[in-house]
Amino acid sequence: MYSSNAPAPRRYVQEPVELRPERTPRQIFAESRNLSETGMLVVSEDPRPPGTLLRFNFYQFGGWAEVVWRRQSAEGPLLGLRFVEMDAQDRAQLRRVLNRAGPY
Repeated sequence: MYSSNAPAPRRYVQEPVELRPERTPRQIFAESRNLSETGMLVVSEDPRPPGTLLRFNFYQFGGWAEVVWRRQSAEGPLLGLRFVEMDAQDRAQLRRVLNRAGPY
């Protein structure tokens, strides 16, 4: 995890993301807008309330995230997700994606 008190730098990454709420087989489709080492911003077809734990599958990595905020925007419901669990291989993939992405 990102260990500084400073905000993690965000990078522009617009890709499909599959979300699954904890303890349910229901699949929610979303699309990322930005990404950092600590979380991501997504537009979701089915926004969940803050505190919800979601299993996420990004195109190159996955893990668990918590919804920290939810807002409405012109493009649809936005969710701020904070990564809470990712294995070492997925964390390495996240860093590779961030290294290739443009600034946000």
